[in-house]
Amino acid sequence: MPITTDSTASATPALETVGLHKRYGAVHALRGIDLVVRRGEMFALLGPNGAGKTTLFSILATLLKPSEGEARVLSFDAVRERVQVRQRMGIVFQEPALEGKLSVRDNLYLMGLFYGLSSRAAKTRSLELLGTLDLEEVAGREAQKLSGGQKRRVELARALVATPELLFLDEATLGLDVDARRQFWGEVRRYVGDGGTVFLTTHYMDEAEPADRIALIDHGQIIAIGSPQELKNRVGGGVLLLATDDDERAAQWLRERGHHPEVSERGVLLVEPEPAALLPALLASLPVRTRRAEVHEPSLEDVFLKLTGRALENGAVKAAARG
Repeated sequence: MPITTDSTASATPALETVGLHKRYGAVHALRGIDLVVRRGEMFALLGPNGAGKTTLFSILATLLKPSEGEARVLSFDAVRERVQVRQRMGIVFQEPALEGKLSVRDNLYLMGLFYGLSSRAAKTRSLELLGTLDLEEVAGREAQKLSGGQKRRVELARALVATPELLFLDEATLGLDVDARRQFWGEVRRYVGDGGTVFLTTHYMDEAEPADRIALIDHGQIIAIGSPQELKNRVGGGVLLLATDDDERAAQWLRERGHHPEVSERGVLLVEPEPAALLPALLASLPVRTRRAEVHEPSLEDVFLKLTGRALENGAVKAAARG
């Protein structure tokens, strides 16, 4: 179902924060977040666990008050006008929020009533979503008896039941297998294609990749923002990755010859203007055996490593030796 907004609203950002801070006692979780998310875009907040993703998400979704600064959602103040925000948004939490003993159909129907739909409209919309998200065969099944992938699709259906202008997704595919994740994101992209706006948090590189824009967050601060390609361009060249018998020794040898390697669990990483041309000479001269060599275009993981000196791997950050 297409998402409708009035012409005046469509000219304003879907989300906007100015000088946003959040403190938990001595812990400074957010440190001056300035952010604009345009309507109709899929926007990803990418960063390691503990970086501030869920805190920022919770403030924007009206679940948490900031310590300082302002957040506006669909032109409404996220603190003073949170009721108006909640009427226009859908949300999928990191943890399941289904009523386990109710059927899939009843979960959707009750959510429709919660959002103020009439009984007839709630039933009609529930049937529509059961078909759209391929849930018709399990419509009468208790939610607690579904597979992980099915539960996530029901969560998404509940979030979409009132045809929201904005969809919040917090690590929404955590624990799902590759096929279930692919199906889930296919439905999300369909929602964006109908005119909806998505704000998602993730530490999966491949989930952030299809977003229109990505913000990298670390230690409560936005360290970079742009389209996936714009972020990759910041690396400044192609990437050469070497896995050797002694990565630290290889990195030291490279530093002595004017290169600037980074060392992570993947191996020794070099950013060079022409990495393929450099590779044969390195393989012939390195003082340690090279077990594997790869040349590739920069990835989002390479961007994070370049900007922070740490590797982002499955939500955890690991320090990299810098040249």
